[in-house]
Amino acid sequence: MAIQVTCSGCGTTLKTSEAHAGKKAKCPKCGGIIEIPALAPPLPADDDEYELEAEPAVRGFSDDELAAGPAQGSAAGPARDRRPCPACGEMIMRDAVKCRYCGEIFDPVLKKKEQKSKAASDEDSTLSVGEWLVCILCSTIGCIVGIVYMIQGKPKGGKMILVSIAVNVIFAVLSVIAQSLQHM
Repeated sequence: MAIQVTCSGCGTTLKTSEAHAGKKAKCPKCGGIIEIPALAPPLPADDDEYELEAEPAVRGFSDDELAAGPAQGSAAGPARDRRPCPACGEMIMRDAVKCRYCGEIFDPVLKKKEQKSKAASDEDSTLSVGEWLVCILCSTIGCIVGIVYMIQGKPKGGKMILVSIAVNVIFAVLSVIAQSLQHM
């Protein structure tokens, strides 16, 4: 028969064999130390009928998790392994690099990488000087390049198409005005 235990740190329900009763194990989800309860003496056999509940789906411990001893965890248990997130106040693992609740990043290397990816996405949304020149001087080519950018998922593609169309409209209006002035 399997022993079912619940981690007090994260609430994960796990099961293990009776051979591990009375031992300590490491929670695979949060890393907290779980004490596997000792076996209770068997209940006396009665003629009363007992209704058995279906066991929920639970995951068992691996050998590495069962090898965890008190030296790997703190004396106060999983509560000491947690700290509040500075951004949102939710309890997170002490060595977490990112809050799972608000997404705040604590690791400076990871934070810098995230800022670089945001900067790259900002570059994809603003037009460079060369792209402005292509849209103004060669609006048909600018429109084609804008379509290619839109296919690639870059936000500046729509801007290039709008600028190219606006330049075409302005040149058409100026052309009509120039022709009407010539015929006067």
